[in-house]
Amino acid sequence: MTEELVTLETAKLLKEKGFNEYCKDIINHKGIMMETIFRTSKDLPKLFYSCPTQSIAQKWLRETKNIHICVYNCACGYGYEISKADNGTHIASSVYEGTNDGSKWDIYEDALEAGLQEALKLI
Repeated sequence: MTEELVTLETAKLLKEKGFNEYCKDIINHKGIMMETIFRTSKDLPKLFYSCPTQSIAQKWLRETKNIHICVYNCACGYGYEISKADNGTHIASSVYEGTNDGSKWDIYEDALEAGLQEALKLI
């Protein structure tokens, strides 16, 4: 069992929204993963992006942007809810956005990835 890394699209959004944390892995504009020697995303060459685990990205959103992503399951699969971290005020949800026949995701991490991208687009 391993922690899932964010996708290239999410890594780009994270950099755009100010994510500047050290990550063991980086990803280039072509989607090629590699380990890094750079300490912050500011030190990375232009077409490279920090590639954190999904849980690190989720925590960063919660602690720096006050956005909480909650992944839930139901009979159709997994979905997400986005709310303010400090008071639970609803911001967005994955109603009818998923990739399976029930408009949810079959895999937890896929729902979390979609939630991360949606939350980053809201900033």
